[in-house]
Amino acid sequence: MSSLRNAVKRITHKERSQPTKRQHLGLLEKKKDYKVRAKDYHQKQNVLTSLRRKAAQRNPDEFYFGMKNSTVRNGKHRLNEEAKAKLREDEIGADAVKLMKSQDLTYVRMQTMKDA
Repeated sequence: MSSLRNAVKRITHKERSQPTKRQHLGLLEKKKDYKVRAKDYHQKQNVLTSLRRKAAQRNPDEFYFGMKNSTVRNGKHRLNEEAKAKLREDEIGADAVKLMKSQDLTYVRMQTMKDA
């Protein structure tokens, strides 16, 4: 009997559409749309509460050496010029930097000799 009961076509329940008098308000939000929106909202609220909790429990005396090499501009952490130069020097290599500096010095000396 149970197989016969499963064979019978069931009615699919449809969600109602937006009434014509309320068409000017836009699309009618369905339950599945609300659930997605609510889940996203609650996830964002949970992130904000965890960040607030972390900020409240933060140690004001905490120190990292990265703090010496960076400053805050427009709410974002940026490396100082000295730190950027050090990074570039590490990427290029100490020998290449020495060579470039010596070439710069010889160029400046040559220009002063030419102008004098």
